[in-house]
Amino acid sequence: MYNKIVVPVDSSSLSRRALTHALELARNTGAKLTVLYVNQIILLYHSALGPESQYIPFEKLDCEDILNTMLADMGIQPDSISKRIATGYPAPLIVTVAVEERANLIVMGSRGFGLLAGLLLGSVSQSVITHAPCPVLIVK
Repeated sequence: MYNKIVVPVDSSSLSRRALTHALELARNTGAKLTVLYVNQIILLYHSALGPESQYIPFEKLDCEDILNTMLADMGIQPDSISKRIATGYPAPLIVTVAVEERANLIVMGSRGFGLLAGLLLGSVSQSVITHAPCPVLIVK
């Protein structure tokens, strides 16, 4: 049924629940799992510091540490799972990664990715549902 699942996460409890659910789905279906950690661009931060390209390598290292710590805290060996780190606005990045990975399911939390992103960009989950190339499972 599913052969490739993408799970976007941040450090929220709902994204951890989504990852737990996706792991169970992958175990039951034999699907490959890709965990996506999105480092959001915050507009005020972005404009205050200038071009983000000089900061992204450092932020990416921090994101890798955050993701690996989160996985380890959940009892998941970080090397046992496919991981991707991306910097930008969450919804379009999630959709882009789903296309690139040829995912046939996205599993994500109903909230997360910050209040600021929700206020400025609207609901990340709603945007992903609207634009995703595959079904989206929202975990509460």
